[in-house]
Amino acid sequence: MHHLRWGMAKKKVRDRTGLCKLTQKHGVFVDSHLLPKALTKADGLGPGLLQIGYGKIQKRKSSWYDPALVIRDGEDILARYDDAAIAILRRHSLVWSGWGPRLKLPDCETMKNGWGLRTLVDQEWRQLRLFFLSLLWRAAATSRPEFEEVVMPEEDLERLRIMVRDGNPEPLEFYPVSLTQLSTLGVRHNHAPIAQTKLVPDLTGSGMDYEEPFFRFCLDGLIAHISRMPIERNREIQLKDMWVGSGDNRLTVIAVPWESSSQLLNGIIIEEEVFLGRPLFEIGSGPFSS
Repeated sequence: MHHLRWGMAKKKVRDRTGLCKLTQKHGVFVDSHLLPKALTKADGLGPGLLQIGYGKIQKRKSSWYDPALVIRDGEDILARYDDAAIAILRRHSLVWSGWGPRLKLPDCETMKNGWGLRTLVDQEWRQLRLFFLSLLWRAAATSRPEFEEVVMPEEDLERLRIMVRDGNPEPLEFYPVSLTQLSTLGVRHNHAPIAQTKLVPDLTGSGMDYEEPFFRFCLDGLIAHISRMPIERNREIQLKDMWVGSGDNRLTVIAVPWESSSQLLNGIIIEEEVFLGRPLFEIGSGPFSS
């Protein structure tokens, strides 16, 4: 029998084996989503997602994933956190995909500026904290450029890896998590985590406000602020039910309408950067130069 080959080059097979960054075991890597696929659907025309940033628009088939982060054992750990957290978030209407046909939260006590507070009761907040710690670890451990703002000391990253691997949410003052949710339905989109600093009003009675550096994650209408302050400083503050997992089964969540949210403003800024072809902070003058 004669075999014909019409100039076809042999396809190279990439080696998918290596050291799992979570379990520290050798094995075959699997594609691991850095943000849960179930919470990263976006509005838009046609299939796929538009990735917009710093003057470029790209089309993606899925949300961000890393093909060289974890092996199957590591992915199974992350998937358990994702599955448990998504059920909790949707049960308490903390994400848009848990609202059904509603366009706004029905149980939000609003103030004059439209902001509100929700106090929720559940025995699984510590499980939810593990989910956010796993998101933080993924973002800090990956080499994807979209997650480059999530940087932490090596000793913190190693401590975080062990906590995520072993399912240990403590100490609660180590990168504590607080939540803000959008109380009205907005445009579904994906947003890579960013590093920011905010001014926090004092809640201890000392009369001294303070600046808090944090990592900001946005998922399906839910914003998680993960504090970057030293653990000793967080122990002094002790926000209790404002921190996920530390409030005796209670969790207080800030609710903000989409129309007056920082998330909407972030989207407007990104669109301006696409139009200009570069980040606004590089312009050199105007409100974004400082």
